[in-house]
Amino acid sequence: MSHLMKKAFRSPRIGRQRALTTTEQVSALTHLVNSLEVLANERDPRNAVLADWDLLRERYAWAPRPVQRALGLVARPGVSRAIHLARAAAAVSLLIPGTPRRHRVATGAFLSLSSAVTNPRQYFGTDGSDQVAFMVQGVAALARSQDTRPAIVDACLWFVGVQSALSYATAGVAKLAGPQWRNGEALPLVLRTEAYGDGASYALAKRYPRVTRAVGAGVIVVECAFPLVFAGKGRLTVPMLATTATFHVVNGRVMGLSRFVWAFLSTYPAVLYVTQSTGRASGTGGADVRGR
Repeated sequence: MSHLMKKAFRSPRIGRQRALTTTEQVSALTHLVNSLEVLANERDPRNAVLADWDLLRERYAWAPRPVQRALGLVARPGVSRAIHLARAAAAVSLLIPGTPRRHRVATGAFLSLSSAVTNPRQYFGTDGSDQVAFMVQGVAALARSQDTRPAIVDACLWFVGVQSALSYATAGVAKLAGPQWRNGEALPLVLRTEAYGDGASYALAKRYPRVTRAVGAGVIVVECAFPLVFAGKGRLTVPMLATTATFHVVNGRVMGLSRFVWAFLSTYPAVLYVTQSTGRASGTGGADVRGR
């Protein structure tokens, strides 16, 4: 038991290039899932109103006319379909090991920028996952373009790691500020909605209210405590990431937030790398073979 505890709380070790490559690839998987979901949903006429640009364009009435025209062009069904097919192909190419650095830079930049221009037509149902994917892929492309300069790669990985911690902490503080989260009412209310609910989970939540309140409180505590991964020379990183990963997997099953799993998991290699750097001299994380 002592050995297992030491192993669980041992500071992780991951090289600079391995952290960058894994971040890059898991983020690409997020974009792949996104584009495949869009292509599949376009076949269902019930989803047409949710992506109707004639309705969504009102949100961008403030934008200059050239921007509005560009968004309108991207929102055309044929153009949107072509972009998402290209995005899916680009994402798959990043999952293939050994592709040239220039290809990975250009592909990562394309995935990030294309997610920004297609996001306005996907206003419903993204809930932050696509914003995380946009940020991570763009930063990974920047780091890849400078992967012979360790200081820049480290800065990019630190940005992703700190952004991940900030995202969790912000979500936790926002829940803590809500009285329904503090008194345990929020979780059943979410589970009974049509968009994010699940009948079986709602029934269990109502049947076991004490457990439901404990789960809600646990979510708040874990999210608020996530920045502690930077303390203790990274010893809390693995248990914390295992907990939050489980949280996302459960949400993916119960609430249908499957893209959240990949979006936030794409930040974990950076979190592992930067938290190990808090416990030893910076610059020793790049001893592994240059990842592609």
